[in-house]
Amino acid sequence: MINDIINNLKGQLTGELQSKYNLQPDTANKSVDLAKDNITDEMKQRAASGDIGGLMDVFKGNKAPGESSAVDGMIGKYVSDLTGKLGIPASVAQQVAPFVINFIMQKVTGKVSSGGVSQTDLLGGLMGGGLKDSLSKGLGGLFK
Repeated sequence: MINDIINNLKGQLTGELQSKYNLQPDTANKSVDLAKDNITDEMKQRAASGDIGGLMDVFKGNKAPGESSAVDGMIGKYVSDLTGKLGIPASVAQQVAPFVINFIMQKVTGKVSSGGVSQTDLLGGLMGGGLKDSLSKGLGGLFK
Protein backbone atom coordinates (compact mmCIF):
# COMPACT_ATOMS: atom_id res chain seq x y z
CA MET A 1 0.00 0.00 0.00
CA ILE A 2 2.76 2.45 0.91
CA ASN A 3 4.49 1.64 -2.38
CA ASP A 4 1.29 2.49 -4.28
CA ILE A 5 0.99 5.84 -2.53
CA ILE A 6 4.62 6.73 -3.25
CA ASN A 7 4.35 5.56 -6.86
CA ASN A 8 1.33 7.85 -7.29
CA LEU A 9 3.36 10.79 -5.92
CA LYS A 10 6.49 10.00 -7.89
CA GLY A 11 5.89 12.36 -10.81
CA GLN A 12 5.05 15.29 -8.56
CA LEU A 13 7.94 14.60 -6.22
CA THR A 14 10.42 14.10 -9.04
CA GLY A 15 9.38 17.47 -10.48
CA GLU A 16 9.82 19.14 -7.09
CA LEU A 17 13.32 17.69 -6.74
CA GLN A 18 14.27 18.96 -10.18
CA SER A 19 12.94 22.46 -9.61
CA LYS A 20 13.90 23.00 -5.95
CA TYR A 21 17.23 21.17 -5.82
CA ASN A 22 18.32 21.15 -9.49
CA LEU A 23 18.53 17.36 -9.65
CA GLN A 24 18.68 15.80 -13.08
CA PRO A 25 15.51 13.87 -14.03
CA ASP A 26 17.18 10.45 -13.70
CA THR A 27 18.72 11.34 -10.32
CA ALA A 28 15.43 12.76 -9.06
CA ASN A 29 13.62 9.59 -10.14
CA LYS A 30 16.17 7.35 -8.41
CA SER A 31 15.98 9.58 -5.32
CA VAL A 32 12.26 8.88 -4.99
CA ASP A 33 12.87 5.14 -5.41
CA LEU A 34 15.49 5.27 -2.64
CA ALA A 35 13.05 7.12 -0.38
CA LYS A 36 10.43 4.44 -0.99
CA ASP A 37 12.97 1.74 -0.10
CA ASN A 38 14.03 3.59 3.05
CA ILE A 39 10.46 4.10 4.25
CA THR A 40 9.32 0.54 3.58
CA ASP A 41 12.49 -0.93 5.12
CA GLU A 42 12.08 1.17 8.26
CA MET A 43 8.40 0.22 8.54
CA LYS A 44 9.19 -3.48 8.09
CA GLN A 45 11.94 -3.36 10.70
CA ARG A 46 9.69 -1.57 13.17
CA ALA A 47 6.77 -3.91 12.49
CA ALA A 48 9.00 -6.96 12.94
CA SER A 49 10.27 -5.64 16.27
CA GLY A 50 6.79 -4.60 17.42
CA ASP A 51 7.78 -0.94 17.48
CA ILE A 52 5.38 0.43 14.85
CA GLY A 53 3.44 2.70 17.26
CA GLY A 54 5.63 5.76 16.70
CA LEU A 55 5.19 5.61 12.95
CA MET A 56 1.48 4.95 13.27
CA ASP A 57 1.21 8.09 15.43
CA VAL A 58 2.69 10.03 12.51
CA PHE A 59 0.36 8.37 9.99
CA LYS A 60 -2.68 9.09 12.18
CA GLY A 61 -1.63 12.72 12.51
CA ASN A 62 -1.00 12.46 16.25
CA LYS A 63 2.65 13.43 15.76
CA ALA A 64 4.39 15.59 13.19
CA PRO A 65 7.04 13.73 11.16
CA GLY A 66 9.74 15.88 12.79
CA GLU A 67 8.70 14.60 16.23
CA SER A 68 9.33 10.96 15.38
CA SER A 69 12.62 9.17 16.01
CA ALA A 70 11.62 6.68 13.30
CA VAL A 71 11.33 9.49 10.74
CA ASP A 72 14.62 10.97 11.91
CA GLY A 73 16.24 7.57 11.41
CA MET A 74 14.81 7.29 7.90
CA ILE A 75 16.12 10.74 7.01
CA GLY A 76 19.61 9.92 8.27
CA LYS A 77 19.79 6.67 6.31
CA TYR A 78 18.34 8.37 3.25
CA VAL A 79 21.04 11.08 3.37
CA SER A 80 23.66 8.31 3.38
CA ASP A 81 21.98 6.53 0.47
CA LEU A 82 21.67 9.73 -1.57
CA THR A 83 25.37 10.47 -1.18
CA GLY A 84 26.66 6.90 -1.37
CA LYS A 85 24.40 5.40 -4.02
CA LEU A 86 23.60 8.43 -6.18
CA GLY A 87 26.62 10.63 -5.59
CA ILE A 88 24.56 13.62 -4.51
CA PRO A 89 26.72 16.09 -2.55
CA ALA A 90 26.14 15.85 1.22
CA SER A 91 25.05 19.49 1.43
CA VAL A 92 22.28 18.83 -1.13
CA ALA A 93 21.35 15.43 0.31
CA GLN A 94 20.87 17.01 3.75
CA GLN A 95 18.25 19.31 2.21
CA VAL A 96 16.64 16.74 -0.09
CA ALA A 97 16.21 13.97 2.50
CA PRO A 98 14.01 15.78 5.03
CA PHE A 99 11.99 17.36 2.22
CA VAL A 100 11.26 14.03 0.50
CA ILE A 101 10.60 11.95 3.62
CA ASN A 102 8.36 14.61 5.17
CA PHE A 103 6.53 15.12 1.86
CA ILE A 104 5.77 11.40 1.62
CA MET A 105 4.83 11.07 5.29
CA GLN A 106 2.44 14.01 5.01
CA LYS A 107 0.76 12.49 1.94
CA VAL A 108 0.39 9.12 3.67
CA THR A 109 -0.99 10.88 6.77
CA GLY A 110 -3.50 12.67 4.55
CA LYS A 111 -4.64 9.37 3.05
CA VAL A 112 -5.03 7.78 6.49
CA SER A 113 -6.79 10.85 7.97
CA SER A 114 -9.23 11.07 5.08
CA GLY A 115 -10.11 7.40 5.41
CA GLY A 116 -8.67 6.61 1.97
CA VAL A 117 -6.20 4.20 3.55
CA SER A 118 -6.61 2.36 6.81
CA GLN A 119 -3.87 1.56 9.27
CA THR A 120 -4.60 -2.09 8.56
CA ASP A 121 -3.94 -1.48 4.86
CA LEU A 122 -0.56 0.08 5.65
CA LEU A 123 0.48 -2.73 7.96
CA GLY A 124 -1.07 -5.40 5.78
CA GLY A 125 1.11 -4.30 2.89
CA LEU A 126 4.15 -4.80 5.08
CA MET A 127 3.00 -8.23 6.13
CA GLY A 128 2.42 -9.28 2.53
CA GLY A 129 6.07 -9.86 1.67
CA GLY A 130 9.05 -11.35 3.37
CA LEU A 131 7.97 -10.22 6.82
CA LYS A 132 4.96 -12.53 6.80
CA ASP A 133 7.14 -15.43 5.68
CA SER A 134 9.78 -14.82 8.32
CA LEU A 135 7.16 -14.47 11.05
CA SER A 136 5.40 -17.66 10.03
CA LYS A 137 8.69 -19.61 9.87
CA GLY A 138 9.84 -18.16 13.15
CA LEU A 139 6.60 -19.17 14.82
CA GLY A 140 6.56 -22.71 13.44
CA GLY A 141 4.18 -22.02 10.59
CA LEU A 142 1.40 -20.90 12.92
CA PHE A 143 0.21 -18.19 10.49
CA LYS A 144 0.30 -20.14 7.23
